[in-house]
Amino acid sequence: MPATTSSEPSAIACRHCGSPVPEGAARQEFCCAGCETVHQLLLEQGLGRYYSLASGKAAPVAEPKKDRGFTWLEPLVARSEAAPGPVFVLELDVQGIHCAACVWLMNELFRRQPGGASLTVNPALGKVRLAWCRGAFDVTAFLRTVESFGYLFGPSRKRPETASTDLPLRLGVCVALTMNVMLFSVSFYVGLTPEEGELFRLFTQLSLWLSTAVVLVGGWPFFRSAWRGLRSGVLHLDLPIALGMLLVYATSVVQVQDGRGDLTYFDTLNTFVTLMLVGRWLQQRVLERNRRFLLEDDGAEGLFARRQEGERLVTVRAALLRAGDILVIAPGELVPVDAELLDAHASFSTDWITGEPDVRTVERGGEVPAGAFNAARSAAHVRARTDFQDSPLVALLRQAPASAGRVPEHARFWNAVSRRWVLTVLAVSLTGFALWWPKGEQRALEVAVSLLVVTCPCAIGIAVPLAYELTQSRLRRLGLFVRSQDLLERLPRVRKVLFDKTGTLTLGRLELVDRGAVRALAPEVRDVAFDMAARSNHPVSRCLTEELAREGARFSSGAQVTEHPGQGLELVRPDGTWRLGAAAWAAPSAGVGEGTVLAREGQPVATFLLRESVRADARRELSALRESGHEVWLISGDAPERVRAMARALGLPEEQALGGQRPEDKAATVARLDQQDTLYLGDGVNDSLAFERALCAGTPAIDRPVLPGKSDFFLLGEGLSAIRESLALSLRLRRMVHRLLAVALLYNGVAVAVCLAGLMTPLRAAVAMPLSSLSLILFTLAALSPRRPRSASSSSALTEVHA
Repeated sequence: MPATTSSEPSAIACRHCGSPVPEGAARQEFCCAGCETVHQLLLEQGLGRYYSLASGKAAPVAEPKKDRGFTWLEPLVARSEAAPGPVFVLELDVQGIHCAACVWLMNELFRRQPGGASLTVNPALGKVRLAWCRGAFDVTAFLRTVESFGYLFGPSRKRPETASTDLPLRLGVCVALTMNVMLFSVSFYVGLTPEEGELFRLFTQLSLWLSTAVVLVGGWPFFRSAWRGLRSGVLHLDLPIALGMLLVYATSVVQVQDGRGDLTYFDTLNTFVTLMLVGRWLQQRVLERNRRFLLEDDGAEGLFARRQEGERLVTVRAALLRAGDILVIAPGELVPVDAELLDAHASFSTDWITGEPDVRTVERGGEVPAGAFNAARSAAHVRARTDFQDSPLVALLRQAPASAGRVPEHARFWNAVSRRWVLTVLAVSLTGFALWWPKGEQRALEVAVSLLVVTCPCAIGIAVPLAYELTQSRLRRLGLFVRSQDLLERLPRVRKVLFDKTGTLTLGRLELVDRGAVRALAPEVRDVAFDMAARSNHPVSRCLTEELAREGARFSSGAQVTEHPGQGLELVRPDGTWRLGAAAWAAPSAGVGEGTVLAREGQPVATFLLRESVRADARRELSALRESGHEVWLISGDAPERVRAMARALGLPEEQALGGQRPEDKAATVARLDQQDTLYLGDGVNDSLAFERALCAGTPAIDRPVLPGKSDFFLLGEGLSAIRESLALSLRLRRMVHRLLAVALLYNGVAVAVCLAGLMTPLRAAVAMPLSSLSLILFTLAALSPRRPRSASSSSALTEVHA
C-alpha cells in the first residue's frame, strides 16, 4: 500500500475552539454547529470573558440537545433532599470540561441561579459538587442551562485511577529533592573536599538521605514493574532501568562509606529517576484527560425509566422493568424495552438502533422498538411487552469482555525490543565486569556501572512517550481524542475504513437544498411558516425553524397550531387555513411533487426540498483515503437504496455500500472484512457489536450512551479530516520511533566500545547519558511539534496545516 500522506489544505481556525474549519463548510467561521450555537449564546448572555480565560484551549462542542431527558437525575435529587438540614449536596459527573474557562462559566451560571449555596468544579476529574437551599433551587433547570453550552451531566461514576494521583505526587517529591541534591553537588564541583571536615560530612549525609528518598519514592514504580515482569517471565525496559538505579545508588553509597562523598553520583541518579518519572507521566497524561472528558458509561445499569405504579410515578432502573409495566417516556428519553403505545399517536426516532434518519409516527397499539427516542414535545405512555432482560438492548449495551492475560498482536513489537534490549544490556555489563575483574573489584564494578548507565534506555523512556504525547495533542487539536493506550500502535495497520451512514457521514439532521426558497418568502408568510415549524419537534420542522429564524421570522405566542402525525402542521388564521407538510395533504389538488409544502387554502405558496446534511468534507476525505490505498466501505442500517445513493454522491463503488444491516449483520460484515486491519466509525447502538469485531473503532456521538465507552477514540466537530490525519500521523510516529531506536542503538554501540576499552568512567557516563537524552528530546520536538491555523477573525493570510 502506498504510504499515507497528509495534505491538509489551507484552513482557518474556528472562532470558538480553534479547530480547523472543514473545507466546504457552510459556516466559514466555525468548525461545527455546536461551536456556532455556543459562541452566539456566550455573547448573547454577556459571557464573552470565557474566551479570554480559555486562551485558545477550548474544545469543539457537540450540538446541544434541546430535549434531553433527566430521568436519571430524579432519584439522585430525591436522595439528596431526603437528608436533614437546610442545605442539600449532590455530586455529579460532567462531560466536556477541559480548562479554567469551563470552571468560570459553570460558576457564573450557578451564581445567576437563585437558591444556590455553592458549586465546586473539579476539572481534572470531570466532576461537580453543588449545594443548594431547601425549596429555593431548581437542579434540573440549572443543569439544562449548563448543558445548553455543550456540556453533559450524569451520575457520579468517575473515580481517579491510582496512577493518576500516584505519579504526579511521586514526581513532585522527586523534583523537589533532586533540586536540593543538585545544590549540594555544586559545592563538591567547586572545591568542597573532605578536608573541610564537618561541612563536607553534612553535605554528604544530606545527599545520601535525600537520594535514598528519591530512589524509594521515584524508583518504586520501576522496581515493582521489573519484579512483576521477572515473576511472569517477561523482560521489559523497566528491568535495566531498575538495575541501573540500584547499581549507581550502591556505588555512591560505597563511596560515601569510604569518605569520598565528592565522588558520588547522586546528582546524576536523582536526575535520571526524575526524568524516568516524567516519561512515565507523559504516557498517561493525555489519555486520562481524554477519558475524563466523557461521562462514564454504565451500560444497561445506567438506564432509568419512569414506571406508573397506581397513582404514583416511580423512577426505577431499566433492569427492574417487567412485561406489562406502564412507562412514561418524556421528550428526548429512551424506550428501554419493546413496548405498545397507549396514546392516540406519538413520534419516535429510531436512528440509534436502525440507522434510519426519519422520525416514525406510531398510532395507538403500535409497536415502539427498544432503543427508540421520544421525538415529540409531549410525554408518551407505553406498555412494556417484555422484561428488560429480554430486551435487544441488553446485548448491545454490554461491555466487550477483556482479554486478560493475552498479549495483543500489535504489542509484540515493543515486547520483542524490550526483551532483546534487556538481555543485551545484562550480557554486556556482565562481560565488562568479567573482563576487568583481574584489574580489581572496584575497577570492574566501575566498568559494569558505566555500561549500565550508558546503555540505560533513558532517552527512549523519555523521547518515545514525548513523541506519543505530541501526536495525541496534535490529534486533539484536530478534534480526535484518543482513549486507548495502544491505538497509535494499531492505526498503521489499518487498510480498510468502514463508515456508518446516519450520524457518522451525515450529521443527523436535515438541510435545505435551496435556501433561496426561504429568502423568497414575504415577511408575513415567513412568520406564518415559523409559527407552525417552531411548534413541532419533527426533523423537517427543526430545519425550517432554524432557516426561518436566520431570516428574521417572528413568533406569535397566540397561534393555535395542530399537528397531524404523519402529515404535517395546520394553522387557522383570519386569512385562511395554512398547512405545512406532505404535498398530498397540504395541497392535494395542486399536483405538487416531492418536498415539504407550505399551502394556504389548499394552494401551494412555497415548496421546500430537504436532504440529509452530509459532513462538508466527507467526499474529499473519503476520496483521499482511497487515493492513499485504503478501502472505504459504507455499512448502514438505513434502506439499501438510500445507502447506495449516498455512496454514489460520495464517489464510492456501490458494491462497497451495504444497506439494511442489522446489528448482527454489521458485526458479521466487519468480521468477514477484518484481517486485523479495519477501522470502524459509527454512532448508534446498532454499531455496538461491530465495534467489538474491528481492530479499532471510534464514534462522533459523544452525547449518547454506550459507544463512547467502547470506542478507542472519539471525534468532535463536523469534519472527517482527523481520521485521515490520525492514520498519517500514526505512520509518522512509527517511523519516528524506529529512528529513535536506531539512533539509540548507534549511540549505545559506540558507548559500549568505549566502556569495554576502559575509557568510560561512571562520571563520564553520567554526562553522556543526559546529553544523549537531551539530543533525542530536541529531535523529537523538532520533528513532531505542530503548527496551528490562524483564527477566523484574523486578517492575515491563512496558515497551512501540515501533518
